[in-house]
Amino acid sequence: MSLFTMKHSRSCVLLALGLMAGALAPTSAEVGAGPKFNAAGWMQYGAIVKSSDTTQDKDMDGRSIISSGAQFAVEVNPSERLRIEAGIGAAAGHNLAAIRSSEGGYAPVGVGPYVSNANFRYSFWDTEATKLSFRGGLFPYDYNPDAQNLGLYLLRGPVYPGYVMSGFETKAVLPVANTLGFQLHHQTGGFEHDLLVTFETEFYPYWDVSPAYIATYNLGGVFRIGGGVNFYHLIPVDSKLTKDENIIYVDTSVSATSPDTTVLSFAGTKVMMNASLDIKALFGGSESMGPEDLKIYTEVALIGLDNDKAHKALFGEYKDRMPMMAGINLPAFKILDKLALEVEMYSARFKDDITNYNHKGSPSPIPLGKLDTNYSADNLKWSLYGSKVIQNHVKVSLQVASDHFRPGIFKGYSDNNPPSQEAVLFKPSEWYWTSKIAYFF
Repeated sequence: MSLFTMKHSRSCVLLALGLMAGALAPTSAEVGAGPKFNAAGWMQYGAIVKSSDTTQDKDMDGRSIISSGAQFAVEVNPSERLRIEAGIGAAAGHNLAAIRSSEGGYAPVGVGPYVSNANFRYSFWDTEATKLSFRGGLFPYDYNPDAQNLGLYLLRGPVYPGYVMSGFETKAVLPVANTLGFQLHHQTGGFEHDLLVTFETEFYPYWDVSPAYIATYNLGGVFRIGGGVNFYHLIPVDSKLTKDENIIYVDTSVSATSPDTTVLSFAGTKVMMNASLDIKALFGGSESMGPEDLKIYTEVALIGLDNDKAHKALFGEYKDRMPMMAGINLPAFKILDKLALEVEMYSARFKDDITNYNHKGSPSPIPLGKLDTNYSADNLKWSLYGSKVIQNHVKVSLQVASDHFRPGIFKGYSDNNPPSQEAVLFKPSEWYWTSKIAYFF
């Protein structure tokens, strides 16, 4: 393994994980029938079509997006109440060689293993009227199944600053592990709710505990509405990391000699609401359309409820902390399983760059974003996604988008820091495309 690959394998694996196939269909092993095995393999190719980021000699237009991987999973049901799942995989990906003058514009591939699932679920009740279960470990969790790319604000991304995540078939929308912790699930009729206790594994400070509550009401599969709250980093593993007394906001407007100071924290609260409506069901449906066609859906969140002078100055008013997305599944007439168009508005006042926030070197991460003097330019994001499963074993998917794409910029072998994680699309006119083919059984 090359020096670069050793240094950056984790970044490459995370990139590849975020781009892995969503084709591994969940199945259930019968009690006493022995283990149930699943597997999937995939390849992806795409390119950045337009990016206006030319800082540090960047030239990203036409740069390729390439990755591949495979995974294997097993499920066992020791009893009617207990189910155990475990899976591993290997992914190969690369950071973006955006500087053509650096090492010939070539970024080496990083290869590494990952865990796709490692959890148990115990069902206390499982009837048509009532369900109650407890799950623990590494498991997939998705409270808004209609969102394909944008949205899912409650559980993706930090609070301070309120960075939001997106991408092509990320693990947030696939049946692979995206949550480490515990879930208590209850459902009665069309109402279901979850109590989550999760451990932070993606953003500094790691391993802090974040309780969350999410509730959903589904009216006959025609209308769904839900909401939730996430107490992010509520229980710190090391309080000196989560709330560093040296990270302060100083307000000298009251008194230059005795200024007001506010200690800043990574901890904060998110609230979220989402809804969806199946338009075709209102008119009796259509035999020519697929089950996902003509669904409209939306999600809005408030990232960070602290509203003192310090947080207003750094993160803006509440309206600047409220990402809003809307989507519609366009009529695909069974040619595609899904054709989703999504748009997002978010007037965050800081640059869409998590490099310093989640840096693994020096300086240490701080709960601040770099202020953007022209932050309105990237307020609008959009995405068009299509997919088709063929003969129950092959999935083909394609996405064209101008979203929060953060490929990781490779600056050459002499760069000792991890690849930067800045978003590379600044305007709605800047975009990329990517495609994938996957085989699964």
